[in-house]
Amino acid sequence: MRLNFMNKGFTLVEVLITLAISGILMTSVYAAFQVQQDSYLAQDQVAEMQQNCRAGVGMLVYELRMAGYDVDQNGDKTGTAGITVANPSDITFTLVADSDGDDNDGDGTTDELGELKTVRYDLYDAYGDGDNDLGRQVGAVKRAVAENIDALEFNYLDSAGTVTAAVANISTIQISILARAGNPDRKYNNTQTYTSASGDVVAPWGPVNDNFRRRFENVTVKCRNMGL
Repeated sequence: MRLNFMNKGFTLVEVLITLAISGILMTSVYAAFQVQQDSYLAQDQVAEMQQNCRAGVGMLVYELRMAGYDVDQNGDKTGTAGITVANPSDITFTLVADSDGDDNDGDGTTDELGELKTVRYDLYDAYGDGDNDLGRQVGAVKRAVAENIDALEFNYLDSAGTVTAAVANISTIQISILARAGNPDRKYNNTQTYTSASGDVVAPWGPVNDNFRRRFENVTVKCRNMGL
């Protein structure tokens, strides 16, 4: 029987070279995938914060602009229409009820034409998870309208643009709000400092030095119906 020694297959060196090249290629593919995955997660967190913050601030801004507005235009509003409490961390104001189905004055009926609705916005832990949320309270009912809010500030200005503590003189309100992502990113370190409308830069405005992404919004609201 004659053996064919020319058909040897692959040598050990060839196998090792092939494995090395394959390892380099797989490492490159995994690295590219990891970069894309990290980018996707970051963008997802940013979008989550933007939507969350926009929803809460949008409702707050809309209602502040409606404060003092007489829906039926007959001038029969009772009580004080407009801002009633103006603190840096919370605000309470009244406006004429629309059609949200609430019993605004506690008399057992809902949305009587011309009845005043008292609304309060502040931060509170709505779900007992240790994170603050933007709360909206009408009467005894309080609900979260935006989750994971680290900081909230109201800065009040008069018609001349000067900071004022007098409710009757408020013409413009600057709202500063700092939203936080729901989950941390171990590869991200937040060292930013956010400056509120009043110029505050101390905690919780930063630097916080943690792994949470944040979204800062500074919104100016003109109180067009005050004094009506």
